[in-house]
Amino acid sequence: MEQQTTPPDSEPHILPRNIHFDFEVELPVNWHSDDPAISHFYDALSLTFPQGERFFIDSVRLFADQISDPDLARDVKAFYAQEATHSREHMSYNALLGTHGMDMSGLERLLEKIIKWSKRWMPAKDQLALTCAYEHYTALFAESILGDERVMANAHPFYRDLWMWHAMEEEEHKAVAFNVYQTVAPGFGGYLRRILLMSLATFDFILGIAVLQMILMAKSGNAFNLRSYGRSFWYLWVSPGIWRHVMLGIFSYMKPGFHPDKRRVDPKILEWRKLYQAQSIRPVTSETPLFGAR
Repeated sequence: MEQQTTPPDSEPHILPRNIHFDFEVELPVNWHSDDPAISHFYDALSLTFPQGERFFIDSVRLFADQISDPDLARDVKAFYAQEATHSREHMSYNALLGTHGMDMSGLERLLEKIIKWSKRWMPAKDQLALTCAYEHYTALFAESILGDERVMANAHPFYRDLWMWHAMEEEEHKAVAFNVYQTVAPGFGGYLRRILLMSLATFDFILGIAVLQMILMAKSGNAFNLRSYGRSFWYLWVSPGIWRHVMLGIFSYMKPGFHPDKRRVDPKILEWRKLYQAQSIRPVTSETPLFGAR
């Protein structure tokens, strides 16, 4: 069920936070549930973020001169700042994977080349529509991470804070690229383009994350750890079922009248937003959780 939602107060609800995470080499490799496959699922997501976030920024920036609404222009600037910080922190995250024997720099360079090709040959509106699709995916992950306590219940506190911070900011700016897209690609043609690019993004996202997860499993010596794969399948698809939640959320995106702000916002997410607004900015380490012990 969908309903229109609004920010919890009249202040701008997209707030750049220059948070730094200290990725210490002592952090555990199997940081979620002491399980490699579950941990590497999130690690695989992280590998896509540095280049992906830059692509999102650039796709919106292509239409910056067509944004006349001052509120949207303000949100776009906050979107740039949040995504740039995400890219920076996940670069450090990914570097730590290499320190732990899972060097993925070759695949990261390949991803960079693919994105450069896309930016060169894809029409600008296709790039923006693709960004809208991926932003919907990140918003769906944010709903689960912030709204379902089971999702990060067994995660190391450092990584729990990292993913909750990222999820909260994705939830905050989930409508920015979409609002820009509606401005520059209205009507049925814009809708059709949006649906076609979501189909492409879905294929790329499901296949890409699965391949990256399997490569990480091989590099960590768990290529044939069937028990871990089984636990990962249960976690992702059954309980808590974060991947199932994401896949089911695609259907709402296909509606002609879809808008990110029409998705129901769990009250827990609003509580997290208020808590983040109250936090001072400081380095986050394994010894100093972002929100203290909980």
